[in-house]
Amino acid sequence: MTTALFGPSDGWSLEPVAQWLFGEGRRVNDPNRLVAELAQQLDHVGARIDRLAMMCRTLHPQFAGWSVHWTRPKGARRSTVAHGVSATDAFIGSPVQFVQEQQRPFRLRVAPQVEAGEHPLVPDLRHDGMTDYVALPMPFGRELTNVFSAATADPAGFSDDDIERLATLARLVSPFVEIIAVRRTTLGLLDTFVGPRISERIFQGQVKRGDGDRIDAAFWYSDLRGFTQLSETLATPELLQLLNDYFEFCAAAAAARGGEILQFIGDAILIVFEIGKAGTRAQVCEAALDAAIDAFDSIAVANHRRRRAGQAGIRFGLGLHVGTVTHANVGAPGRLAFNVVGPAVNLTARIQSMTKDLGEPLLLSAEFAALVSRPLRSVGLHDLRGVASAQELFAPVGD
Repeated sequence: MTTALFGPSDGWSLEPVAQWLFGEGRRVNDPNRLVAELAQQLDHVGARIDRLAMMCRTLHPQFAGWSVHWTRPKGARRSTVAHGVSATDAFIGSPVQFVQEQQRPFRLRVAPQVEAGEHPLVPDLRHDGMTDYVALPMPFGRELTNVFSAATADPAGFSDDDIERLATLARLVSPFVEIIAVRRTTLGLLDTFVGPRISERIFQGQVKRGDGDRIDAAFWYSDLRGFTQLSETLATPELLQLLNDYFEFCAAAAAARGGEILQFIGDAILIVFEIGKAGTRAQVCEAALDAAIDAFDSIAVANHRRRRAGQAGIRFGLGLHVGTVTHANVGAPGRLAFNVVGPAVNLTARIQSMTKDLGEPLLLSAEFAALVSRPLRSVGLHDLRGVASAQELFAPVGD
């Protein structure tokens, strides 16, 4: 029975590794730690493994997969795999491609001298002193074949029994890696589609309608100019590229200063700079203002390139305000979303709308202006739709 479960009985035993995996190992939810500790367990049983790796495909808009590589001198390190990797020289003809497509093991004995036509992986293995390498299927339940690989520097290389045990180990470790991979995919997609702040609250258990909290923050509300006309005159790919450029430059400027996008509202963006996590009210407002100016500067450079290419420029207005709102889970029982509710957000949107009437691309509320040191100029008192009293608005000097 033991042989059926863990491979041949002669030589090193896989049984203690499996006992660790189904005991302490199943509690490990970090892929680097799992691979590093698995390598340590293999050392304990005398498996002679000097290089260990796991490569997993994933569902993410920015990368196609991730991998963890462990080597004896360097330990474990994780990296991402770019979309389009299947068309690169590093992937074509590689052990990973073979295992994923053939769904069977790939064995490679590393020759001490360079050989003609060898794959780029081979010099890397030779440089690290490896003599034998095997890549093995690590199947997941959702019809994805991922890859588990091991290499040794032992002059004798792997025996057939070693290969059989490692193949068994790949099957044993597969469900634990899949749990980690699914968790990472879920977190990655949540971060991408709802943002780190909301995904953190979801994983903390704020999933019921009405769950939420009060936050004190600086708010950014920006809106594209002339979007209706653009949508009627531009081809769809060009319109989407313009939108994505606008969103990307604003998001990058805000993220560098501690801001996080809470919502895309058509062609508008609502960004929060939460106070308390990143500093005092004054510090956070300074950061939000710097981010806004950085966004305008970045898009000005992009517009120069766009004009030279005969493309429409990106024009937008931006309002900044500071206040306290409720950030809560609202909606219908079967369709919920985190939303911000309170006068501060409404006022920020109204300030942004005044950028059109006043011809000022960036406007600040009086509360926000009182907290920043950058020179500002008053643009007067103005009645804002839905706001009870007239509001004094400010613009940066020279902008």
